[in-house]
Amino acid sequence: MQESMLSRTISLIGEDNFAKFAKLNILIVGLGGVGGTAFECLLRSGFKSFILVDFDKVNLSNLNRQILYTASDVDSSKVDVAKKHALQIDSSFNIKTINKKFDPDIIFELSKEKIDYIVDAIDDIQAKVNIIKYALDKKIKIIVSLGMANRLDPTKVIITTLDKTYACPLAKKLRGELRKENVDLRKIFCVFSSEEPLVKQVKPSSMMMVPSSAGLSIAYYIINDVLKGE
Repeated sequence: MQESMLSRTISLIGEDNFAKFAKLNILIVGLGGVGGTAFECLLRSGFKSFILVDFDKVNLSNLNRQILYTASDVDSSKVDVAKKHALQIDSSFNIKTINKKFDPDIIFELSKEKIDYIVDAIDDIQAKVNIIKYALDKKIKIIVSLGMANRLDPTKVIITTLDKTYACPLAKKLRGELRKENVDLRKIFCVFSSEEPLVKQVKPSSMMMVPSSAGLSIAYYIINDVLKGE
């Protein structure tokens, strides 16, 4: 086999499985510590098409944990930086960017797109509810990230369904809101940390280990789901 960027990926999972990745379109909402790492991993695994949604700009305090950005990116749009970064890895990536907050207007825009998986990597509860309801309505597979701030242990990040989460204030709020909408929590796959928050304050504290572990877990969930062919 001729050496290429993805030779070692192909030798691990096989040509037929690898070919499946290029056919899929991944929507990633939120390009922080979790979403950025998930994006980076999926990029380097052979997925070719993405829709990136984030309204935020890079700031200096992102650089301790958000893998996509450097000091030269401060004050730039996250989606623009993420796209530029991806195309520097492989210019053939197909990447659409939406520099907006996830809201009903974006849902209308996304309705025109073929989406195979959704990564929810934001903290806003109402936006998460909207994303999940959109995914269920359109029968799109979704993986949801829960609270990763205020923790240190990357080994405590778990993939499960939302009904089985605990020790996470964000998960508790999300479960409550979704129950009001009569959403079956057993249908929502997520990553959460079983580690109790080490600090409790208005502005979250965070290092790289836990958000990146969540991002890698999300990428694994999608890759494994594709390989299983379900």
